[in-house]
Amino acid sequence: MTALLSKYAVYHEMDVSRFLEDFMAELRAVETEPNLRRIRRAAGLSQTALARETGVNVRNIQLYEQRVQDINRASAASLAALARRLSCSIEDLME
Repeated sequence: MTALLSKYAVYHEMDVSRFLEDFMAELRAVETEPNLRRIRRAAGLSQTALARETGVNVRNIQLYEQRVQDINRASAASLAALARRLSCSIEDLME
């Protein structure tokens, strides 16, 4: 939002559709961070620490956060361990 507001001098003379395009692009950039990464960072944990505390392989955590592996297809045990440690619901981790 700050990036958009800093461009006010340019936007106030443009068609509103141009502003909307830029706003939506900024919004998509924010929304693209995987839920697992966002929640893990908010908890102040590294991938290694999360792996150690949950028993989920660190490589799997990396792959989920890179969206190489689909976290929606992770085992129930892995999802439950991650959710328990991150104090969130399993649904919060799903993409």
